[in-house]
Amino acid sequence: MRKFLVSDYDGTFHTDDESIKNNIEKVKTFRNNGNIFAIATGRSFYDFTKLLDKFDIEYDYLIINHGATLLDKNHNIISNYSISNIAKENIRNKFGLVDDNHIFVCKCLESRTSIFQNDITKIHIKCNSKEEQISFNDTLNSNYGNFIKSYLITGLNNSIEIISCNTNKSTAIQEIAKIEDIGKENIYTVGDSFNDLEMLNSFNGFCMESGEELVKSNIINKCKSVVEIIDKIIGGNNE
Repeated sequence: MRKFLVSDYDGTFHTDDESIKNNIEKVKTFRNNGNIFAIATGRSFYDFTKLLDKFDIEYDYLIINHGATLLDKNHNIISNYSISNIAKENIRNKFGLVDDNHIFVCKCLESRTSIFQNDITKIHIKCNSKEEQISFNDTLNSNYGNFIKSYLITGLNNSIEIISCNTNKSTAIQEIAKIEDIGKENIYTVGDSFNDLEMLNSFNGFCMESGEELVKSNIINKCKSVVEIIDKIIGGNNE
């Protein structure tokens, strides 16, 4: 029976340059055995494809912008979910968002465009402090949760990222499962951050031991690497 593994990128598939080499080799074996592998990242298309120049990563599907855009291995667009134009304008006006060095905006495969455009896929906002990051994220989800989903972004720049409420990484995985005709019991996910929670809770999820504490507290299964997960899958161990 074919298995389907979905891995977050930053902090999961790539923790350092040595670990990613081991993960890449293990994924080749996994795929050569007839299984399916996807990368699911919050990164934009531009930011992720820059990494392909450095690492020879093989995959069957690519999920970018936290699930808002789904691509096949040849980077053909399977689906793309835009933020409601009305909601985007309300947020832009309410919080005075403009095109500056605190913001970048994605539109499907375009990775740096204007906040004033319609059909935006993702909005990245850099906050001035951790406190502001948490407060702004909570405000957006509380007041605009019927239209958008805002995620805390792990890292040093206190950022949040906004996508449509109609999608997430789990939603994109469900689309792939339908295409490949793979049941939920054969889908495995691994991640470390807040934007991974939906897919970790929806499928056979594993949280990296190095992941966010609040994420780890919500996920029973833990792991040290993607290699470890593939060894479990190939060995038929679903624990």
